[in-house]
Amino acid sequence: MSCLLAQTRANLGGIFHVPRVVGVRRAADRPECRNGRELLKVTDVKTFLVDSGSSKLWLFAKVETDSGIHGWGEAYTQLDRDRAIEIHIQELARYLDGRSPFDVKPFVYTAYTDFAGKRGSMDFYSALSALEQALWDICGKATGQPVYNLLGGAMAPRLRVYANGWGAAGPLDLLAERAAGLVERGFTAMKFDPFPGP
Repeated sequence: MSCLLAQTRANLGGIFHVPRVVGVRRAADRPECRNGRELLKVTDVKTFLVDSGSSKLWLFAKVETDSGIHGWGEAYTQLDRDRAIEIHIQELARYLDGRSPFDVKPFVYTAYTDFAGKRGSMDFYSALSALEQALWDICGKATGQPVYNLLGGAMAPRLRVYANGWGAAGPLDLLAERAAGLVERGFTAMKFDPFPGP
């Protein structure tokens, strides 16, 4: 059981289920813990621009820690803005280097007040969101909890999702075939643009 799990159980008093492991030392007794928290440190931030097959690229950020746990986040991009957003992620990495991935709120505050000068832009917020997602991903993995538990609990037992079919323009029979394939995969909704445009 990680130090954070032990501290979470103590702080939340059973609000959500945290499995008990028999024979594990208390968090305070473990040398790698301070105040019940593991001393995870961010060691690297990497970016990945991926060709989506359409007019814009996908941008992912990977945050790595010294324990081997890593987290992934995705940044919203626009055509011709993807590289600027990628540079924002790379520049924001200095605010994470050597710091705890659990300090999500202090990172967001420092990035907004120091890096952005309290004047955020689309590029900044896109980059920040990718890094924040990656930090929450690490927190979930380190605690063995779904991130929604760390953010206050699930709002619904199930969510309806749609398949994104951007760039699916073509003959109507091909579109109908693709839609039928999505229904076979279990989707009940689809978003696509049947009309090619600028």
